[in-house]
Amino acid sequence: MPRKLPTVISLNCFEVAARTESFTKAAEELCLTQSAVSRQVKSLEKFVGFLLFERVKQRLYLTDAGKIYKQKVKEILDQLESVPQDIIKRISGRLVIGVEDTLTITWLIPKLNDFKNKFPDIEVEIMTDLDKLYVKREGFDVGIIYGDAQWPECKAQYLMDEHLVAVCTPELYEQYGEVDKLKDVLNYPFLQHTAKLSCTVEWLTAAGLTPQEIDKVPGPRFERLRYIVEAAEHGLGIAIVPYYQVANLLSENKLVLARKKHFKCIDAYYVVSKKSKADDLKIKEFSKWLLKWNSH
Repeated sequence: MPRKLPTVISLNCFEVAARTESFTKAAEELCLTQSAVSRQVKSLEKFVGFLLFERVKQRLYLTDAGKIYKQKVKEILDQLESVPQDIIKRISGRLVIGVEDTLTITWLIPKLNDFKNKFPDIEVEIMTDLDKLYVKREGFDVGIIYGDAQWPECKAQYLMDEHLVAVCTPELYEQYGEVDKLKDVLNYPFLQHTAKLSCTVEWLTAAGLTPQEIDKVPGPRFERLRYIVEAAEHGLGIAIVPYYQVANLLSENKLVLARKKHFKCIDAYYVVSKKSKADDLKIKEFSKWLLKWNSH
């Protein structure tokens, strides 16, 4: 036998009107007309069989029965609102995250405990294979990928810009002075980044150098950014690196900005997942969680 229940909209209208003690304010909050709220409340009063409100000198007051009903309705609506989150928190299983190792160490790992607290039954596995991440685009459920978001088979959501900075030790800065133009970094001993997505190539290209000229720039060469940062800390030269990677070192004055202005790259970081996995709740929730950090 079907249950006789009031509509959710009538309960919602009543709860907001009871909380604000005004049909007008309830209408504004719910984006309805005042008459629509009034009709819903009258419909609810007809359903329950007693008055919920009374008017005294143009003011709206809850009846004694209305006060009791308000508390019960609030509890019901709170429960309805929390059900999806309760279900989501119980999602379990393994989730493979594809991300560059440098971004993992300096940006993602410090935040992962927050995700673990929210979703204790999801087991996160980090995959840092750049070939799978950038070339094959496989082997992960959610990727944090740098690029132009032109990946037809994937859903790509903007996460954050890439800002490059020129950093060195305070001693080296004292010796060589401030960098004005982008090209002036070459006045320093220069640490070259040789990865496919090279920070130094992007910086020097923007400075007007050709690929041939960049290739001839002298100085130590490193494939991984973390080695470049380590080399910069030891005074081997000036490093061109993402700001997020050296933010702590800058705050501790272990490194300083040789050029005060940051260089904003053309491309950005995106949260990426296969369109074929669009309905996977683990992927949805991790992506949503990642995107809340897009200004951090």
